[in-house]
Amino acid sequence: MLKKQLVSLGIVSWALFSIINLLMSSEFVKLKSQISTSDMIKSLIVSGVLYFIPIIIGALGHNDGYYVLALVIIVYSVALVNVILSMINASDANMTIKAVMIFASLAALVFNGYWMILAFRYRHRLDKIRDEKKYQDIKKWQEQQKK
Repeated sequence: MLKKQLVSLGIVSWALFSIINLLMSSEFVKLKSQISTSDMIKSLIVSGVLYFIPIIIGALGHNDGYYVLALVIIVYSVALVNVILSMINASDANMTIKAVMIFASLAALVFNGYWMILAFRYRHRLDKIRDEKKYQDIKKWQEQQKK
């Protein structure tokens, strides 16, 4: 169950970042320097690759993919903080647009935090399963030693 949530919420995290990134590159946020369309497409492709490769690896049963995905989400969360700072310091848009962009970035940060909580829960569950298996192995070994 947690594994499916990690995969689906990882995809949503990428979608949130991509939408905010597209909005930041548009003219309506009125940044002092605009991003070209080709750079935006490159950014979306790179973020898609960085998100989806670990998601696929994790979905195939290799839990290391979730560790890499956590790192990617942390890096893109820093980018969301940059969006907030850019809206405060470098945007000439009206206060409503600034507030919407800041709120969207904060919402995406909270969402990424929720993903991290689920990832920690999944890791904790894996640790419990591993520890229980080790406990059973030790118990079996002790019983064999008594014979």
